[in-house]
Amino acid sequence: MSGAGAHGSRLQQAGRLVRALGLAALALGVACASGPRPGAVAVSGELSPDAVLAAVDGGAGVPAHLVLVSVAGLVPALYLDEPTPMPVLAALAASGVAAERVETVAPAAPYPVHATLVTGRSPRDHGVAADQVLGDRGVRRDRASHASELEVPTLWQRVAEAGGVVAALDWPTTLGAAIPLLAPDVVPVRPGETWSALVAQSASPALAALLADAPSQVDRPGAARDAWLTEAACTVLRSPNAPRLVLLRLTQTDAALVRSGSHGAPARAAFAGADAQIARLLACLAESDALERAAIAVAGDRPLLPVHTALRPNASLAAGGLVRVDRVGGVSAWRALARSNGGSAFVYARDAEAAVEARAILEAEARRGGAFRVVSAEEMIARQADPKAWFGLEAEPGFVFLDGAVGAPEDAARARAAGGYLTQRLAARADLAAGFVAFGRGVRRGIRVPEMSQLDVAPTLAVLLGVSLGDEVGGRRLTGLLRPAPSVAAPPDGEAALDAEAPWQEGGGEGAALAR
Repeated sequence: MSGAGAHGSRLQQAGRLVRALGLAALALGVACASGPRPGAVAVSGELSPDAVLAAVDGGAGVPAHLVLVSVAGLVPALYLDEPTPMPVLAALAASGVAAERVETVAPAAPYPVHATLVTGRSPRDHGVAADQVLGDRGVRRDRASHASELEVPTLWQRVAEAGGVVAALDWPTTLGAAIPLLAPDVVPVRPGETWSALVAQSASPALAALLADAPSQVDRPGAARDAWLTEAACTVLRSPNAPRLVLLRLTQTDAALVRSGSHGAPARAAFAGADAQIARLLACLAESDALERAAIAVAGDRPLLPVHTALRPNASLAAGGLVRVDRVGGVSAWRALARSNGGSAFVYARDAEAAVEARAILEAEARRGGAFRVVSAEEMIARQADPKAWFGLEAEPGFVFLDGAVGAPEDAARARAAGGYLTQRLAARADLAAGFVAFGRGVRRGIRVPEMSQLDVAPTLAVLLGVSLGDEVGGRRLTGLLRPAPSVAAPPDGEAALDAEAPWQEGGGEGAALAR
């Protein structure tokens, strides 16, 4: 393509992006009208064509700011197919890097996935093997929120060691982390607890102060909480010592998917709301004159499948005498216990005898109902799942596991969608994979990634930031997605030379290679 043609194409991309941002900003203004937000900058959503072109051009080298956003339930169809409820993300995908399929870790559950996104390691290695904590009295309501659960280095630690400031906003497993701008993920589990009060107790002072003006709606997962978290990100990005790395989780889509399923109007509205928050982030960067020096990466945590029937493997284990239930229906003691991930469950045992008994009970239940299969220890090891589990269970499509030990082994599911399936189940469904989009400084333009893994995200972003997670990461460094600094980039005429040859030939083809 000629220089004029390429410039015209980028102008068209910029125009689409600006129009998309305008639509998303309008949606964001409606969503946020119910309460105050931190920060004083109005939601404009108007990015100048020059600013957008600068970001589309991207520039080579290390970004001054990287914002990593996770969107619950994000799948590639939401930014690759039309029509889409996420026009802003679709525009970024068209202009930057877009994955056609991202293989999830096992299990594909929020806490294990988010730990992988910042470590490049599997749940087997990073230590966060499930969403909820296992205790002597069964599966606890507490989440794996504390940073001490992580057993390997994280992206935020490496950035901090290199002198960069880090902000984390509702990112799982950051409670107690040495992050200077922190609003940790917390989940109220006791009477009288609220999300905002728990965050204020554990957040860094600057972010805790912002909660004083937050609307009461932030105490419920949804659009208001996402809007507050996004505005908190905007506030820190506008500060004199703006963070080098921002970790932000958006969850309004999770509640909508679980409550209403993946194909209804509530889910589309929730994804449109998440798209509006991405638009707001771009607008904040533009308002701070930082857009052309910044990069943004958006990752899905896991796909969610429609479900209709709930399974209680612990009820079967209780009937077999391996789980003891107290008078109010809770677990008082157990010799073997299943911990649900949604579409999968891992089974733990006090000893080998209990494990053998549990497997016999659950294999008989699987044969009887045909609703799930038993996953062997060998398969669990191959999928790098929790090494403390004796074996696993995987639900058939339409079924979801619960933790309860009281009630029928099968019942109508209250949820309409569930994640947490093992990689094999998702691999059998071409339409079910997590998503990933990257855009901005140091990111190449117009790159489609046919297949990648969630393990690849952290090591690739580490290269983008100029830091290292070491050689023991489980993922690959996808350097082909990035534009290195000019000092290490190809010569200015390198692309022209490649255009004149077959694209897989560098320097004259086979004959030249033999001559060298």
